[in-house]
Amino acid sequence: MKFYKIKNENIVCFLRDELSKLFEVAKKIELLQEIKKQNFSFDDLRADYTKMKKVADTVGERGAQHRDEHEIFASLFIFLDFYEVNSEVCFELRDKFNINKDRINTIEDLNKFRKSESDSDFIIKSRDGLRKFQLKRYRGDLNTQKIFNFIKEKIAHYGNNLGDTNLLIVLQSPAYTISQINFHELHDKIKSLNLKFQGQILISYNENNKEMVINQIYPALTTTRIPVQYPSTKLNTKEFAAKEQNQL
Repeated sequence: MKFYKIKNENIVCFLRDELSKLFEVAKKIELLQEIKKQNFSFDDLRADYTKMKKVADTVGERGAQHRDEHEIFASLFIFLDFYEVNSEVCFELRDKFNINKDRINTIEDLNKFRKSESDSDFIIKSRDGLRKFQLKRYRGDLNTQKIFNFIKEKIAHYGNNLGDTNLLIVLQSPAYTISQINFHELHDKIKSLNLKFQGQILISYNENNKEMVINQIYPALTTTRIPVQYPSTKLNTKEFAAKEQNQL
């Protein structure tokens, strides 16, 4: 864990293993609490897989609905994989954070000290600099016009100018939904807004549980794909998944 001051903002940065350990400890505690709440014994769980699945699903669903936890999970287990192996996940800290007194030893500590009024939900620090991301979850229909309307609304919320922050849209529609998104058309619609900010607009989604995809739709139109790896296989993984970037 390292602390930096960038443009008068305090940020904390974690290597993958450092943040993974904090997340893993938090999940183990939650799992134990849920097992107790469900009144299961460890013998129950060993004898009946469905009970263990019920506990895991409950904890997982709770975390997915928690904004702060979702942002940490997404930055660590999804988007960090798109960068070289020694890249770090960073978060802006509240002005009141005192590096000489305050400590970040748990996920709860991190959320307590994270800056709530910030134009970035997380930052990726790699060899070529910092990339700030504002993450928005999209749960609507997967068609071009509705996603365009969603993006237009989110950009307007920031006065049509996110500065150098990247707007990252994560598609979270039901698995059975058939995508009708035309990314070429969406790219043209976004360009017609004549936006001035320096960041990118990105759309991320899981494709058939085989690949994680990030499509850049502004200012250029590109796609990047990496193989899906589940969190349970990543916690101790140090290999960087090979990535491929091509024009759409």
